[in-house]
Amino acid sequence: MGDAAPADLALVVRADSGRLLLFRAQSTAAETVTLADFARDYDPVVLLLRHEQPAEAREHDALQPGADRFGFRWFVPELLRHKSVWRDVLLASLALQLVGLATPLFTQVVIDKVVVHQTRSTLIAIAAGLGLFLLFSAFFIWLRQYLILHAGNRIDAVLGSHVFRHLLRLHLRYFEQRPTGTLIARLHGIETVRQFISGAAVTLFLDLPFLFVFLAVMFWYSWQLSLIAVATVLLLVLLSIVITPLLRERLNEQFLKGARNQAFLTEYVSGIETVKSLQLEPQLEKRYDGLLADYLHAGFRARQLSNTTTTLAHALEQAQTLAILCAGALLVMRNEGFTIGMLVAFQMFASRMAQPMLRLASLWQEFQQADIAVRRLGDLMDAPAEPHALVPTRAADGAGELTIRGLSFRYSSAHPYLFRDLSLKLGPGRLTVITGPSGSGKSTIVKLLQGFYPPDDGRIELDGRDIRGLSANELRQHYGVVPQETVLFANTVYENLAMASPHADFEAVVAACRMAGIHDVIEKLPQGYQTWLGEHGVGLSGGQRQRLAIARALLKRPKILIFDEATSGLDPATAEQFAQTVNRLKGRVTILFIAHHLPQGLQVDEVIALDLLPQSAPAGAAA
Repeated sequence: MGDAAPADLALVVRADSGRLLLFRAQSTAAETVTLADFARDYDPVVLLLRHEQPAEAREHDALQPGADRFGFRWFVPELLRHKSVWRDVLLASLALQLVGLATPLFTQVVIDKVVVHQTRSTLIAIAAGLGLFLLFSAFFIWLRQYLILHAGNRIDAVLGSHVFRHLLRLHLRYFEQRPTGTLIARLHGIETVRQFISGAAVTLFLDLPFLFVFLAVMFWYSWQLSLIAVATVLLLVLLSIVITPLLRERLNEQFLKGARNQAFLTEYVSGIETVKSLQLEPQLEKRYDGLLADYLHAGFRARQLSNTTTTLAHALEQAQTLAILCAGALLVMRNEGFTIGMLVAFQMFASRMAQPMLRLASLWQEFQQADIAVRRLGDLMDAPAEPHALVPTRAADGAGELTIRGLSFRYSSAHPYLFRDLSLKLGPGRLTVITGPSGSGKSTIVKLLQGFYPPDDGRIELDGRDIRGLSANELRQHYGVVPQETVLFANTVYENLAMASPHADFEAVVAACRMAGIHDVIEKLPQGYQTWLGEHGVGLSGGQRQRLAIARALLKRPKILIFDEATSGLDPATAEQFAQTVNRLKGRVTILFIAHHLPQGLQVDEVIALDLLPQSAPAGAAA
């Protein structure tokens, strides 16, 4: 930047109309400055520039046909990774096609030569040769399918792993805007895509080039009869073109109604306790019957159209057979060198050519289903992921000081601001309580601190470092969060704890449990730490689940421990015991305690009431 000293260097990470987000040299905090201030302080020399489009422009470009989006093109590099497999598949296909060429020729010889001249020895030789060919054909069919299935499974593993890895790295907002059942339905699309990629699509793709060989041989036999076969192919192509838009529409309708069914089931099965408590069974049965009827009707319409297409395609094949038989008989009767054996051989060639075309008509319908599945997966795969460090670093310095400077936030442009110019400071090692009425934004602050949402303005600093300069996994390793509803998974007690720190040994897990006051309870369980917990920790009390959540959070060795309405579901006596557990952690970590009401006995250093802060302006958003 001109002749400026190194201290005057700045890294500009984002620019929009009138403002820049930058890091100054020797600073870990990002700053937002105006273009006028930037021009006054710096004489910029561009060293590296990458243009980043606004979100609206990116969304518009993503909808264009040539946009770099997730689609079938994604599979091309994966398919090319298995070149040796496809080479072997191609060789097996070549052998199969040679057998396909030999069978009609042998048939012609038998009819025109063997039968006419009564040469039994020739018949035996031809039969033996043809039998050998058929054995080779069976072997190569098995080998080709084995190789295709093997490659398909490897591609399926890569795709499934890639999709799930990307799913876990999506922003929280993505999950909040979509029902869980809809996401599961989209993930089920992986199976549809796999069946298409590693099924008939590959074999047909390999067989199609050989159709031109068959067609050339057929033209050598008779150009008149070949024109009948070509006309049939063109009619099949025309049929597919006409049916495709309607079929796509019906398949899309079927998918949407299936996803709606999945979302309905997921939502109400997960809330089955509330369903039974409110006696919602009759209402839900009636609603589900309606949803199921809509889904079955949509599926019937799609399958019926597919059935009609297949029937018409087979009718065209039968018409081709009849036309070739009649026209071929006329050629034989003319006595112009076209024999009965040639007619039978030609009919066999035409049948061999028609079969892939019929498969192509059926495959085109499968392609429409796979294309819809790929598009639905694309909604997931094209969604931006949170930044993740491959090797997250953890700063050794810093005691867990949190500073919020001039923060403004709203959930979307359609919502009012929840915070306006909010400034807070949480001292290291202190126990700070944030209170406020429902809707004041208490839980939203927890999400902002963890980087689940970016602030519209202002910044959040952790030990003096702007959290926007940290990747998601680097930032969240500094936090241990105990939520209102503790989520425990169907696994052992030990695995539920150790998942927070996979490298922790058993002694570290026990130490965390002792600190959280849950070790003695675990020891009294039937199998101690190896006791199997049901889904959501069935069998444990609310207080026990909360203490397990504390132990799990402590295993991360966090700088900051956050309790988000952790005592709201506990009775006063249990909440007081919980408060004593929290008190023992004072001084070890910075504690942020969020609650409507404080439990008895909690040793608080500072209380912040959001509704009394002049900087905050809660307005209709849920906490």
